[in-house]
Amino acid sequence: MWTSGTLSTLLLTCALSKLSAADFWVSPNGNDANDGSEASPFATLDAARQSVRRVNSNLQSDFFVNVLPGTYYLDKPLTFETADSGSNGHRVVWRATGDGVNISGGTAVTAWSVHDAGKNIWKASVPQGSRSRHLYVNQKHATRARQQLARSDLRLTSNGFTIANPDRQYLARLPGIEKGELRSRASFTDRYIPIESVNGNDLIMANPAFKNNIIGFDTFTVPAHEGALWLANVLDLLDETNEYFLDEDASVVYYKPDAADMSNQNVVLPRLEYLLALAGTYDAPVHDLTFQGFNYMHTTWNQPSTNLGYVDQQTGGYIGRNEVYDVFEASRPFWYQVPGSIQASAVKDVSFRGGSLTAIMGGFGIGNDANAHASQVGLGASKVDITGMLFKQTGANAITVGGIQADAHHPSDPRMIVQDITITENIFTDMAYTFQSCVPIFVTYLTGAKITYNDIYDVPYSGICYGYGWGANDQGGSDEYEKRGLYQYQPRYNTPTTLKDGLISNNLIQRFGTIMTDLGAFYTLAKSPTTSVTNNCVSQGVGFAAVYTDEGSRDYIVKDSTFLIGGFWLNRNERPGYTTGNLTFTNLAVQGDPQNGSNQWGDTVSGVIQVGDQNSLPDEFKGYCINAGIPQAQRGSRPAHRGPFQ
Repeated sequence: MWTSGTLSTLLLTCALSKLSAADFWVSPNGNDANDGSEASPFATLDAARQSVRRVNSNLQSDFFVNVLPGTYYLDKPLTFETADSGSNGHRVVWRATGDGVNISGGTAVTAWSVHDAGKNIWKASVPQGSRSRHLYVNQKHATRARQQLARSDLRLTSNGFTIANPDRQYLARLPGIEKGELRSRASFTDRYIPIESVNGNDLIMANPAFKNNIIGFDTFTVPAHEGALWLANVLDLLDETNEYFLDEDASVVYYKPDAADMSNQNVVLPRLEYLLALAGTYDAPVHDLTFQGFNYMHTTWNQPSTNLGYVDQQTGGYIGRNEVYDVFEASRPFWYQVPGSIQASAVKDVSFRGGSLTAIMGGFGIGNDANAHASQVGLGASKVDITGMLFKQTGANAITVGGIQADAHHPSDPRMIVQDITITENIFTDMAYTFQSCVPIFVTYLTGAKITYNDIYDVPYSGICYGYGWGANDQGGSDEYEKRGLYQYQPRYNTPTTLKDGLISNNLIQRFGTIMTDLGAFYTLAKSPTTSVTNNCVSQGVGFAAVYTDEGSRDYIVKDSTFLIGGFWLNRNERPGYTTGNLTFTNLAVQGDPQNGSNQWGDTVSGVIQVGDQNSLPDEFKGYCINAGIPQAQRGSRPAHRGPFQ
């Protein structure tokens, strides 16, 4: 059993004090034929969900579903529809009764035997027909068997790549190579192309994954940063600790542990691609639900193994249609989003509090596009909060709010607007293992975001990404994207997007950008009127800006913060044809050039002071770091990271 240790003691104590005789109970030792009482609990969450429907239509007080400790392995995802909602202003509260209540989308893998004693490779049978791109060992991502290549080892052909390096040509003759794949991690993209077949030293790649991965920016063949290139998913490449290979035909998984044997390894093969879907409609949203204290874990996402591969465009956006694009800009209006493991669209007044999301593929998908929700109804999320959770060992973004297609920024129905979303008091660390171009918090088009008191530490890309579209979807459009030809495929809008009224405050961000490039602790990518980035602390930088206002960023106020990351604290992507500008920076402490003054793009920088190190900070700026991140009263009971003065 795994425990997160992150559930707020105060939340749990207050909740348990409200136990009612009418509450339902769930236990791993229960039975779905029971009545769901404390003495006779259900065994599954779905049985409890179905039973709630018999009592929730006319609630006179909040109704609680109490879930006892244990790991609940789901046979299928849990779907919450309008009929599962609260009523009369009262909520249905699903709550863990201890720290160790786990919701898993996987299957425990046991009965290991030695496959190759010399290499310490072990094997075990898995359920017939298992398909998965992930394996979790002791609550951590295992790595698909792989071999790193130099980019010069391959030469581009019309239908794939030739292995040009004679020392690497043996790879083309490995058994099972035709089921392998290539992965390219570059500056801001992390791309995958499956191999379709092999002819001599030629790797014939699957389409449209191949064709679409060599157009655009930071591509497979023209990366903006050298990054890394791998051949993966071949058994004979399994030679390093924590690597694995799943033989889907034989239903056998192979693994190389860091120990002498598998006796103390907890191994889970994920089967499900998501765990929970809150699936309302615009006429009847899911509403008045709380999920408290659960540990969500063990999902996969198999699409990159198909001919679509993964055509990354950064932060979980990708070319997802099953067609080859001859012109890159023709694809942009139709990009998809990586689906979350917890999906919520067409919802209102929903809370996720306490617990964790670890050893998992996707994170939370709140009001994402329809293509990223199992119900195919997207957007339409309002008054949702994610509070007091731990996010660790994710495969992609931990939290994604909003969509990226047209209805996200210019909704055809006002009920699609994503609004009033709160992300607060969460811890994010050690994440984005599958797509390292992903981030802890990503907000696209949203009215009234509140991103406060979060602790972000040791992440591969940016810390908090806010806004989307490079200015191309903002009111008036972008001359740059007119030149690129985008408006042949979508309108040049003359009305604003839904992005406005954001508050990003009291966040502590440290050790960001550990793998990728072209990033910032705070990264913006669209216009957002009346939006403040304030009372934040950034430290332990690795060479990237605290604030990166990329293409289209306008109207932000960045103030009252401390940035202890060396000389490069601000990156403004401003140039002719771009819409970036009208930015305000004031009352900041930085280690580099303060850049006080104004510029031709309408920016104003004032009251920025230069300091040597944290010891030379005035008390006001020390205070911003002391009060950033997890609130002080919680730090002793949660795995919060220490800031410069904590």
